[in-house]
Amino acid sequence: MSSYRGHIRGGLLFFGLLWLGIWVASGHGLLGEEFVRAFQGWRVLPLLAVSLTMAIWPDVDITSKAQKFFYRVLIGVDILLLMGKRYQEAAFLGLLAMVPVVSRHRGWTHTIWAAIIVPSPLLLLPMYLEGKLTWTGLPYYISGTVGYISHLILDGKFI
Repeated sequence: MSSYRGHIRGGLLFFGLLWLGIWVASGHGLLGEEFVRAFQGWRVLPLLAVSLTMAIWPDVDITSKAQKFFYRVLIGVDILLLMGKRYQEAAFLGLLAMVPVVSRHRGWTHTIWAAIIVPSPLLLLPMYLEGKLTWTGLPYYISGTVGYISHLILDGKFI
């Protein structure tokens, strides 16, 4: 079991390994230019932020620094949704925000299927907003999944 800082460090390490893997794969022409460009220059910073955020997310089911951080962000997003008259989205976000609090620690938030499903809005939201199939969220989804899996590995729940 790792601490908050340990999970941040682990998320940083795993994101670095992801970045290195993308660099090597792109050198062999295995990845599309647009995908690789998302991991270059300043564009890598939001991806790193997503990865580090997902590296601490599984501990949202207990009173922790991660929980305080996420609920502050969720309240802010919910307020913005309400101000934008996106009532259904605000209600859905509110419902989803309650789920971790009513579950037990190291329950579903510490499973591989959660590592696949929880970051999925990063992939699906651009499609919803654009109303068509688009892969612009794929780098964010992969970064989030890698961060989440780093948490599971450090907690001994994966491998």
